[in-house]
Amino acid sequence: MTSEKQNAADSYHNFSEFYDLYVGDFLDDLPMYEKYAVQVGGSVLEIGAGSGRLTIPLAQTGFAVAAMDVSATMLAILDDRLKGLPSVVRNRVQIIQADVCELELGAKFGLVMVPYYVFNYLLTPEAQSQALDRIKAHLADSGLVIVDAFIPMKRLASPDERQIRRPDVVDPATGNRIRSWNTFRLDTQSSIEYRFQRFEIESPNGELRVKEFTVERRYTLADDLERLFLSHGFKVSEVFTGYRGEPPQPDSEQLVYVLGVD
Repeated sequence: MTSEKQNAADSYHNFSEFYDLYVGDFLDDLPMYEKYAVQVGGSVLEIGAGSGRLTIPLAQTGFAVAAMDVSATMLAILDDRLKGLPSVVRNRVQIIQADVCELELGAKFGLVMVPYYVFNYLLTPEAQSQALDRIKAHLADSGLVIVDAFIPMKRLASPDERQIRRPDVVDPATGNRIRSWNTFRLDTQSSIEYRFQRFEIESPNGELRVKEFTVERRYTLADDLERLFLSHGFKVSEVFTGYRGEPPQPDSEQLVYVLGVD
């Protein structure tokens, strides 16, 4: 048995081996992004594109997508996936490794997507502010920004540490069986959720490898999020929970903000 203990310096570098097994098939949010991309026109900037969960289907539909991520490991997976697609699809995707807080592309986009809790990985108020400034600088006139944010309302009501065992999965590419656990802890003083993740990877020949790391996410309450957006020159055009426009509830743990500019 081998063990790898890592910190949260690059959450998605650590998780990249498992991302598509646990998240890759999730496309509930895709129709929402397609709807707004059609509405505003122009090209799409995806912040936190990862391995292409949304990038590839958007490009297959016909949208030009600038796929930005800080993780070289995740973008390498996207690049490999694109190589197996027709050139007309590949040519619609521009892969960009960058930190959103320092983004300078010299281009404007009709739609800027910040999907699936990417905003929560900005761990300080300063990082949130820098990211919003750079996003606004890349937004076309009459463009929209969509931020999909996580707020741990239930855990805030009961913040004691808790552990969740995920269902086992088998990697079809390797035959490895993967068992995993998440242990959650909230620091309400710093507004950080710490998620300790343990993966046990058992190969077909019985060799066991263990990978452990901690992921940090910052949560911001709904009213504070709205004030943050307004303070950076955005206007909140819509806010809802889920991906079909359901009205938010006081205990909603996921909120989608559709932002324009004043």
